[in-house]
Amino acid sequence: MKKSAAVFYILLLCLLMGSCKKTDLTASYLYIDTSAFYVDMTNFNEEFSTGYDQGELNCIASHNFPDAWVMVNGKDLGTWELPCKIPVLAEDAVSVQIFPGVKLNGVSTSRPRYPFADANRQTINLRHNEITTITSIPFKYYSTTAFKIIENFERDYNGYFTAEDTNGVNFEHIYDDQNPQNRVGKISLEGEVNDFNVISSTMKFSNVEYVFLEMDYRCDVENAQIYAGVLINKPTSSIATDEPLVVVNASTEWKKIYINLTQSVLRNHTSDAVGYRVYLSGGRSDSRPLHYYFDNIKVIYR
Repeated sequence: MKKSAAVFYILLLCLLMGSCKKTDLTASYLYIDTSAFYVDMTNFNEEFSTGYDQGELNCIASHNFPDAWVMVNGKDLGTWELPCKIPVLAEDAVSVQIFPGVKLNGVSTSRPRYPFADANRQTINLRHNEITTITSIPFKYYSTTAFKIIENFERDYNGYFTAEDTNGVNFEHIYDDQNPQNRVGKISLEGEVNDFNVISSTMKFSNVEYVFLEMDYRCDVENAQIYAGVLINKPTSSIATDEPLVVVNASTEWKKIYINLTQSVLRNHTSDAVGYRVYLSGGRSDSRPLHYYFDNIKVIYR
């Protein structure tokens, strides 16, 4: 190799080595606990031009968000199951966006962002090798969000659901023995009554992106099944089309489920559907009395 070429390569190598800077990979940490999430209902009636009472507002605010979708300084850091400690390659003041996530249709492997709540946005000061806890993460519904059903069972009558079987079993409004300050809907399968089927009033939708059925439920017997679906009324037939959606196993502890009605609504909207009704049904397999409990039933859309 000629001397001049050797000198050139040595100089080039020196330039390259001089231009390379070490990246600081020391992480800061964000900690988010499950208790940090809540739905901010401040001035909800004023902002949404509604007149809901406090019980209905509490029903609207009811949630179970198991996941956080996190962005820091515009960079997507992925989805984290709560509680979580998130490493962040940044320090000082950072911009944090957090969206709530849900288990869709009760399936643990289907965990999208909740489509009705906007991100929580905060500026957080981080320090390398230190954990910063976000203690308060309020979410607000998008302004285009609305509700077809808000059933919290505080009234003395069934405003949304009717019995649609020969047994005539409908919700009994009672005080919850696990929370005596709260009223819930109770379905009793006793004596000759072995199953139930309750159906909502008819709902109509137009120009929607998302539609969910949300509810809390439990049973006094483990793994008792609850069936949920939607009936579609069409002008071309006197018989409603039945689209079963989910089968869930109730437990003795309260659970919440987010059931996706979106495809049922959008698919049938193009075929001139004139109305939709959601239904809940269940039964018992032996002679033992069986009681189902429901609360915070909502049909939400935007």
